[in-house]
Amino acid sequence: MSGTSIEGGHARRLFVVANGSHGKAWMKRLGESGYDTVLAWDAPDARRKDAEQGEDRPGRAFPGPGATQHSAMERDGMDDSPKEHAKRNLAHRMADDIVDALRAGTADSFAIVAPAPVAQAVLGHVPRDLHRALAGGEHHDITGLPVAEIFARLDALRHGM
Repeated sequence: MSGTSIEGGHARRLFVVANGSHGKAWMKRLGESGYDTVLAWDAPDARRKDAEQGEDRPGRAFPGPGATQHSAMERDGMDDSPKEHAKRNLAHRMADDIVDALRAGTADSFAIVAPAPVAQAVLGHVPRDLHRALAGGEHHDITGLPVAEIFARLDALRHGM
């Protein structure tokens, strides 16, 4: 019997647990309880306040009648703060590592447990042809939980797939 049938198809699945500033990818241990960390990411700048990174708030201006602009600075809809750059870079690195694992055959599928904006940002960087490898996920930040609780949540997710 192969390891895949022993673990019900989850033996080569990456379980990505992340938030906007750090994350880990786990794989189920074969024949025993628990998971092994196979990838880890950290973006300390995503946790720092913008002011600590030299970002000032835009100056205020009084908008004209009917105007919706509330600052003296126009924005194109994307937050350009150093903190947001760090978050976007982290999502891109996570996606690159997931894609590398899938293409190398280290993993056959992946699941993401992350807040919805983080999960969407990561998936936005995964090529369309690999979206079929997404086995599921949940939109929660469980990165701060004790490891045993994370494992219990991953087990529940695994059994629900």
